[in-house]
Amino acid sequence: MKKQNKFLLATLMAAPVLFTACQFEDDDYFDQSASLRVENTNETVKNLLVKPANGWVMQYFTGTGVAHFEGFNLFAKFDASMKVTMAGNHRLLRNGNAGKYTEHSSIYSLLLEDGPVLALNTWNDVLSPFVDPVDPWKAPSLILKDGAGMQGDNNFVIVKHNDNEIIMRGERYSAEVRLVACDRPWKDYITACDNMKKAIAGTITSFYLTDDTETLYLTGISGGRVRMSERLEDPIKRDSLACVFTPNGIRFEKEDTIGNSAFQEFMLSADKSELVTADGKAKIRTTWDEYMLSHNGVFNFDESFYTAEQLSIVSSINTEVKKFNNSWSLKSIGLGKGAGTNSANGLVLTFYNNAAKTKESKSMYNIIQEIVSYGKIAISPTDTPSYDNNLKLIADKAPNMLVLLQQFVNTLKGKYNVVPNDYFSPTGATYNAYEGGNTFKLK
Repeated sequence: MKKQNKFLLATLMAAPVLFTACQFEDDDYFDQSASLRVENTNETVKNLLVKPANGWVMQYFTGTGVAHFEGFNLFAKFDASMKVTMAGNHRLLRNGNAGKYTEHSSIYSLLLEDGPVLALNTWNDVLSPFVDPVDPWKAPSLILKDGAGMQGDNNFVIVKHNDNEIIMRGERYSAEVRLVACDRPWKDYITACDNMKKAIAGTITSFYLTDDTETLYLTGISGGRVRMSERLEDPIKRDSLACVFTPNGIRFEKEDTIGNSAFQEFMLSADKSELVTADGKAKIRTTWDEYMLSHNGVFNFDESFYTAEQLSIVSSINTEVKKFNNSWSLKSIGLGKGAGTNSANGLVLTFYNNAAKTKESKSMYNIIQEIVSYGKIAISPTDTPSYDNNLKLIADKAPNMLVLLQQFVNTLKGKYNVVPNDYFSPTGATYNAYEGGNTFKLK
C-alpha cells in the first residue's frame, strides 16, 4: 500500500513538469505563427508603400498633446530595395536649404514588432531635423528642449491602411502621421497647397468654427498652429491644434469635436465662402462680418446703386462742400475708418481738391452697425451724431452739411444680408436689404 502511494505521489509531482513542458511547446508554436503573420503583414505594407507612382504625401506632426509646432507636408517615395527618397521645403531644412525644395535619399525598414512599424531611422536631411534631439544652432524657437528636440518621430506604428492612405502613430511621442498617395508631382502639390494657403489665409486672420449649435473662434491658420478659444478677446482658455494645408483645404493632426460634430479635414466649399467637413456638419468661416465693421480703411459706395433720393442728397452735399471751398468737390462716400479717428463705424467722406490736385478725407460718425446674426448686419443712425474736427470745419461754413448727412444715413437704416466679394480677403460687399433700407454695394 505504501508502495502504491509513493508511485502516486511521484506521478503527481511529475505532472506539473509535463504540463509546463507542453505549454512551452504550444507557446513556441504560436510565437512562430505570430511572427509569420507579422512578416506577411510587413510584406503587404511594403508592397503598398512602393505602389503609388508619385509616392506619398506625409502629413507630419510632432510632439504630443498641445501643438508646439505647425504640421508639415513632406514627401516620400519608397522602392523595393528599401530605399526611400524624401522631399520638402520646410523651414527646418539645414545647410542653407530652409524654405527651399530639397530631396534626400536614405534607408527604410519594416520592423518585426507586435504590429508593423515603419522605421526611417537613418539620417535623412528632410525628416531627421525633426528628430535630432539637439538643435545645432541653439535656436530656442526650433526646439522644445535639449534632448527632446522638436519631439519628432522617425519610427511609426502603422495603425490602419488602404491603397490610398496609411495612418501611423509616432512610436515615441505618439503624434498622428498620415501618408496619402500623392496624385501629382511633388512640386505641383506644394504649389497647390501654397495657392490654397493664399486663398484662405488672407486679409482676415480670425475664424468661426461652428456646427450651427456651438461656435468657437480660431486664429493662426496661416501659420499651421491654430489657437481655438471660446471668444477672440481675452479668452479664458486657448487650445492649440496643428494643421497642414492640402490642395483642397486644411487637415488637423487628430480628429476633434464641436457640438455633436466631429472634424479633422476641411475642404473649401464650391462657392469659396467657407471650409466644410465631408459630411457638411462642421464649418470654418472667416469673421468677415466683423471685419466689415472694424477694418482699418474705407469701402466706398458704388454710385450705380444709389436711389434717386440718395443721388439728390449727394448732389446737395457737393453744393455744401463748395460753400466751404469752391475748389473742393465730393469724391466719394464710404463706410469705414477715416484718417485720424478711432472708430470704424462711420460714414466717411472723401473730398478732391481740384486746385491742388489732391484728395483729403473728412469723416462723420453718426452710424451704428451691428451684427444681427452671421452675415446679417443692421444699420441705424445714432441718437447723438458725432463727427471729427475736419468735418466740423466744413459744417461751420456749410450748416446744411450735417442735416444732409443725417438724411443720407436715414436711407441706409435697415437690415441687410451681406455678401462680400471675397469671404477670406474682402475688398467690398453687396448689402441686400431685407428689412427696411436700400440695397447698396461697397467697393
